[in-house]
Amino acid sequence: MSTAPASFRLPVVAAATLLTLAAVTSLRGADPNDLGSEATPPPQPERHPHGRPANLPRPSDGSVTAFEEVLFPFLNDREYADLGWEQDGVVRDTGPYLNGKYYGTHPAVRVWYSPEVIEWLKADREGALPDGAMVIKEQYQPPAARHAGKSEEELRSSLQSWTVMVKDSKGSRDGWFWSNPAPDTDPADNHVENEHPISGFGHYCTRCHGSTATPGVENPADPANEFLFASLRNIEGFPGEPLLFRVDDSWREELEATASADEKECDALTAALGEWIVKEKDAAEEESAGDDDHGSHPRCTNPASCERAERTVNPAFLARFGALPNAELCDAARLPNVTHDWAPLAPADGDGPAKDWATSNQCMGCHAGLTEPFGPAMFVPLGAKDDPDRAAYGTDGLHQSPYGEWRWTPMGLAGRDPIFLAQLETELAIVRREFPAHQAEPLARDLQDACLRCHGAMGRHAFHDDHGADARFTLDHHGLTTEENAHIGLGEDRYGALAREGVSCMVCHRMAPREQPAGDPRSDLRHYLDENTTGNAVFGPPGEIAAPDRDDTLRSYVMHHSTGLKPKQSDYLTDSRMCGTCHVVSLPNVDMPLDLGGHGAGHGHGDPLAGKDSTPSFRGFHHHVEQATYLEWLNSEFQTEFEGVEGQPNPNGRSCQECHMSDTTNGLPGGLKTRSRIAAVQDVTYPDAENLAPHDELTIAVREGYRRHDFSGLNVFLLELTRQHDDVLGVRTTDFMTGGTNDAGRAIEGMVQTAESKTARISVEAMSGDGLNRTVTADVRVENLAGHRFPTGVGFRRAFLEVSLCNAEGEALWISGATDAAGAMVDAAGEPLLTEFFTANADGVQQFQPHHATITDPSQVQIYETLLKNHAGAFTTSFVHGCETVKDNRLLPRGWSHDGPSPDLDGAYLAATRPGPLAAKDADFTAGDGADVTRYEMTVPEGVDPATCRVRARLFYQATPPYFLRNLFTVMNGPVDAEPGPAVRRLHALCATLKTAGTPIENWKLPIAAAEASVR
Repeated sequence: MSTAPASFRLPVVAAATLLTLAAVTSLRGADPNDLGSEATPPPQPERHPHGRPANLPRPSDGSVTAFEEVLFPFLNDREYADLGWEQDGVVRDTGPYLNGKYYGTHPAVRVWYSPEVIEWLKADREGALPDGAMVIKEQYQPPAARHAGKSEEELRSSLQSWTVMVKDSKGSRDGWFWSNPAPDTDPADNHVENEHPISGFGHYCTRCHGSTATPGVENPADPANEFLFASLRNIEGFPGEPLLFRVDDSWREELEATASADEKECDALTAALGEWIVKEKDAAEEESAGDDDHGSHPRCTNPASCERAERTVNPAFLARFGALPNAELCDAARLPNVTHDWAPLAPADGDGPAKDWATSNQCMGCHAGLTEPFGPAMFVPLGAKDDPDRAAYGTDGLHQSPYGEWRWTPMGLAGRDPIFLAQLETELAIVRREFPAHQAEPLARDLQDACLRCHGAMGRHAFHDDHGADARFTLDHHGLTTEENAHIGLGEDRYGALAREGVSCMVCHRMAPREQPAGDPRSDLRHYLDENTTGNAVFGPPGEIAAPDRDDTLRSYVMHHSTGLKPKQSDYLTDSRMCGTCHVVSLPNVDMPLDLGGHGAGHGHGDPLAGKDSTPSFRGFHHHVEQATYLEWLNSEFQTEFEGVEGQPNPNGRSCQECHMSDTTNGLPGGLKTRSRIAAVQDVTYPDAENLAPHDELTIAVREGYRRHDFSGLNVFLLELTRQHDDVLGVRTTDFMTGGTNDAGRAIEGMVQTAESKTARISVEAMSGDGLNRTVTADVRVENLAGHRFPTGVGFRRAFLEVSLCNAEGEALWISGATDAAGAMVDAAGEPLLTEFFTANADGVQQFQPHHATITDPSQVQIYETLLKNHAGAFTTSFVHGCETVKDNRLLPRGWSHDGPSPDLDGAYLAATRPGPLAAKDADFTAGDGADVTRYEMTVPEGVDPATCRVRARLFYQATPPYFLRNLFTVMNGPVDAEPGPAVRRLHALCATLKTAGTPIENWKLPIAAAEASVR
């Protein structure tokens, strides 16, 4: 018998004690002399016509590990057989076997049923099954014909794995605990390992089991609508026969071929080592045979492990930034693994934490890629078309499912972004340095709560749902994990799991527009900007999930049954305002209270924003628009908010979703349209099964041009940092549903494609002066192709031009914009330019690169960026000290105008789309064509004929420039004894061991565009 861990032992021991007492009493009652001649005859032992219940503890009452420590011995010892459970009459198939390929939903199975399940089946499946009911599928290598005539002992030796269902209505919305162990599997500890769990609530199993229907239950989400395909016709002793599937003889041919190939080897082994070795070898081969025959299941019992290259410290990084104490990779604070962040939808009558929210793994089962045998769907195989296994599990392909692509985007990584976490930690350190404790701590809590509206969206909003508007969600909540003896995802740890999901599925798919009160004098746009941005999202009612498709085209049964969520068409899901919720950010300047006055209130800084801040403590400070991407789009020719000529839609209008969610397989306009089912459920493309819902409620249509969740952008730095440090940041580089190992690589390739084809283009015209001044003049034109500024988003992003004059051999004679291996701007000697880290000159004035109309010296570099100063007049990268805009020459989008497209875009919001003071004076920069021309005047060395020279221009992008990192590592230029926190030390360790050589961000910069021209 199995041995229960301490947390679960009492119920099992108590049950065993009762059984023992009953047995003793029964034995004593056999002799009347034991009880006296006048005693009442003892009761007869309780009959168990369908076996005895398992009496296992409830899974939700302890940790997953604790329950596995009870469940796995129960399976290995086949206690279910000893308890007398009913079983299938034979090992049976769950789908056809044709031409050497199996098309089953499970391997060949023999199912065992606890007595509660049998009674429920006999009662025509009426009502919900009681907690403790179990179904155990013994799984064997298919087809079932292999096992015909085998004895119980032979079947036992052929057993490959089990799939187990344990009813526990407290654990999740579907009410079942799922497990898929192999024999002798060890219980898992999801706090330590990052393998996909084989046991738990809310597993992908519901993508098929959610297709079941209970007779007479009209509402799919009714708890009485159970998740079992089970039928009495399959069970030994009941009338009827199992479903039959076509099975050809190809499996016999495989056996014969294997026997022929192994015959000589077996003879040699027999002669040399004896027959017993052959028997052991055959047994081992039989045990491993069929490792690929998982039917439609991923490799649950043998999940793939990731491999990573050896990581070493980059000497160029240390030379530029120095070392930090306790900042080696082995010391880095590790984030909880994504496999630990598991929060299924709560039961319908549940009242626990965050009950209306769920982590993305609850969506993954249906909305991740599907490989063979029932795919491919949302997955484009890349193998040869004549390869029969080109779409098999683990093969290379384009994983273009909503889950698969979202996972490797800055949205999917927002809650684990080590740069964001280091920045927020640093902001808090500055606040605590600048304010007395009684002011600093409330302000720090408010700042965390505000930032986590987007970066920890589900956790933060769920926390407010449960604790009210005055609650404050902090990094402590963001870091919550399950207590050692508690079940994963059922307690307060849900807040942390949900927060680390970043901008996850339910954030966007529950978002709704905010209603404007009657009588509000503001325009519709102004109301939205005041009330709905800076992460102040509004969400639809629980139980609804937004979909872009018409209600009459949706097949909602499986989702509604499994999660209680019913898809409903929403135009807001395709509206750019949804994106603007987090891509317009107004923040306080905490070093500039209102009574101090402010710098340039018309340039995104001023009191009107303060009065509208949803955080009361922030209203006492001047504000600035820290991020303005949506506003920039509004003031461009791409906007769709305002009508064009004569009330017609803007002919050039494109929403955020149309640009950033590709509808083609290659991600390029004009490419092959995406075409696939957008959900993987057990529908009519699967083998027949018992007790299915009506086919028309299950059949998922093939959609052409569905929007991918690639969210194309340029932050390759974040993706490389995460891919190379998956263990530290807790992500998986192997996709569980497809077995693919290159999702991160494909995401990076997509970003490179965006950089090369959708971001900017440049051109060069070069001419020589007269023979006296030996000067080559070049005009370099950069044109922004994006529907917003380039760069956009957080203020520390930058793009820059590297322009060089080359001789006939291609050697650089003159260069502006040269960088070192750490991405810093350097001079000819390789030393950083004085402007790179804002070094003060002899007069104590910090130096920087202004916007240049003309460049005459290599020390001048055209950098497209925004630079801010704090109230003390020092350059800062703090998001809450941006009191003065010193420079903003980020390239404007086409169609930009000083006064904007409509009076509805006004005030600080309009001002946030305007260039900084120097760029505003550059006529070609503000012409509205999205372009800028920089003139370069380059001196040609003696002895070089200018006519033999060429001018080469390259545009680069840096998502995380060196000066920004330097600010973090020095705790934003704090005192020398300022000690960086764990998030900053972690970021330092990650950056120090980041390998950029051979990646798209070699030398810490991403190429965008290039051009060159001969000197005329």
